[in-house]
Amino acid sequence: MPEFLFQNYKVHYVEAGQGEPLVFLHNGGNDHRIWDHQLAHFAKTHRVIATDHLGFGESDKPRIDYTLPLYSAMVAALVEQLRLAPVTLIGNCIGSAMALHYAQQHPDRVRQLILFNVASEQILLAGPLAKVYQTFSQHRWLRNLLSFKVDHLGLSHKETAQSLRSQYGKQPPADAEFAAYSHQLYNRKGQTRSLYNTLSVFDSFRPIDEFVRPEGFPSVCLIWGQENSVLPVTAGEKLCARLQPERAEWLTGCGHLPMREQPEQINRIIAEVLATQTAPQPVAEAVH
Repeated sequence: MPEFLFQNYKVHYVEAGQGEPLVFLHNGGNDHRIWDHQLAHFAKTHRVIATDHLGFGESDKPRIDYTLPLYSAMVAALVEQLRLAPVTLIGNCIGSAMALHYAQQHPDRVRQLILFNVASEQILLAGPLAKVYQTFSQHRWLRNLLSFKVDHLGLSHKETAQSLRSQYGKQPPADAEFAAYSHQLYNRKGQTRSLYNTLSVFDSFRPIDEFVRPEGFPSVCLIWGQENSVLPVTAGEKLCARLQPERAEWLTGCGHLPMREQPEQINRIIAEVLATQTAPQPVAEAVH
């Protein structure tokens, strides 16, 4: 995999195709492969790029706090080093949060935002990970102990299967290859530690809860799985009311990974959104 440098760390990514750039940003705990179906489809018409965020996949996994400002700066480094602006950012969960945060700071460099299941502090607190966040943020020794255990003892097939299953809706896709890949990924040294480190500093995602969309901000498509048990759809509806996206999709039968659960529908939605895109407009005031 190619790589770029960010704060002296190596961040890996995949790239294919030619044309206007689309950058895909995965959720916490996974890597670029959640976007397999989208990368293969849109590489026919666009330049597609998907990162393994710092801390995940093939990228370096330093023992640091993975905050939203850090990840937003990572996106900035990617866009600058690969000369991608103006770029369409497509994210899931923390990937959506970093896309939105980057657009707040650099609206002139963003063509469109397509945001799946946006993560924020309040949205996380509305779901089952609230207790994990609260515990890890208050007791870092416990976070570090559990990370050490996973790094040295690993996760069983049952544990990784449960982790993947929790990200799907009621009817998970039959995808044995991706399940086997996820088992290896979740057992990669540092992968779970990075997820725990991200969860322990989720107060850094508060800017998403406080964001007020300014005039001239890039267009937004918001997509949420109605059976999302990680970030509840009720919390997504509250965000939608505040964000006022140009388009919102509430997907029946989907959980936290709709791009793998209903890939054809997701590809259709993305294609329709891309067909309506316009050049970025000047923004009166960027929010930092």
